Amino acid sequence: MDAVTDLPTFDEQSLKAVGLTYVSDAEPGIRRQRRGKGFCYRLPDGRVLSDPDEKRRIAALGLPPAYENVWICMDRRGHLQATGYDARGRKQYRYHPEWQSLRSELKFDQLARFGEVLPRIRRRIERDLALGLETPEAVLAAIIALMDTAHLRVGNQAYAKENKTYGATTLLKRHMTLTEEAVVLRFTAKGGKRVSHTIRHPRLQRIFEEIADLPGRQLFSWPDDAGTAHPVDSGRLNAYLADVAGFPVSAKTFRTWGGSLAGFAAVWQACKEGSQPRVKLICKAASERLHNTPAVCRSSYIHPAVLALVDDISPVERLLKNELELPQLRGLRTDERRLLAVLKSSSLQTQTGAAADPLQRWRAAAAEA
Repeated sequence: MDAVTDLPTFDEQSLKAVGLTYVSDAEPGIRRQRRGKGFCYRLPDGRVLSDPDEKRRIAALGLPPAYENVWICMDRRGHLQATGYDARGRKQYRYHPEWQSLRSELKFDQLARFGEVLPRIRRRIERDLALGLETPEAVLAAIIALMDTAHLRVGNQAYAKENKTYGATTLLKRHMTLTEEAVVLRFTAKGGKRVSHTIRHPRLQRIFEEIADLPGRQLFSWPDDAGTAHPVDSGRLNAYLADVAGFPVSAKTFRTWGGSLAGFAAVWQACKEGSQPRVKLICKAASERLHNTPAVCRSSYIHPAVLALVDDISPVERLLKNELELPQLRGLRTDERRLLAVLKSSSLQTQTGAAADPLQRWRAAAAEA
């Protein structure tokens, strides 16, 4: 089933434009009950479902037999089609395919906006780090600084406890090694993959040195009034980010920025060397940056505008000839400003109809509805 973390915002008009309805599993739905070696499905009024078309729809959802307390949407066009609980008690979600597409388009659609507000996020991080690590704001700022530098997954306490896999919010002090010039993080990430990050960032280096002297096993936590240390959860982290950015931003946004940046850097280098960039090269660069597979990076962490450079390299050629076209944003590195220029150019083309993507068409339809 699909994870519920890192959902972008949406408007119900856009859902309506593609014929979807926003629903919640708090609404009456179909319930799955065991019957012999299989299942029956009961409607809200208690009757057993007999409609063969509905049975085929439910079968197509692929709900695992082990899931308990399964709820299934009554509306085949509901954006959320089913929920259930796995053997570890974690709630799982099954979304409508068109909602998944809308989420994906919106995530990429917002990446240029994220690049524009990234300097603001970085300035806020610097201010909040100065508050001291006994405050929640400073701890959140330290995690975001790490995500900005290393593009880590956010992490999940359940996975850390049960699978011994870690992300930014769940790292332990034993995962950190301090040297004179860098911080080295070695841990097992999602999927059981061993990863290593070497971080050369003077400000973060000082923060990690302070953290090393604090009590407790967690790399990131803060004490309450009684002195009890509390871990950081992704919900609070994302709320902090949204407050700073002015729109929903998550750890996945940082990873998408990092993957797109790595892929674009590969394109830039290929163009400078006079060679044709390839999709394989772009995905490999993102994979090495994010410690994920090239296939996952291509589908989830590389902006389509970067992949499109394989077929049309003219945006990079223009920047190579005249870097004065770069967005003049203090707080972004040159490579980030190059990427932002390409993303904004792609967004402008879409808005003027040169390459309208599905989200723009949905929004246009919603505006006319």
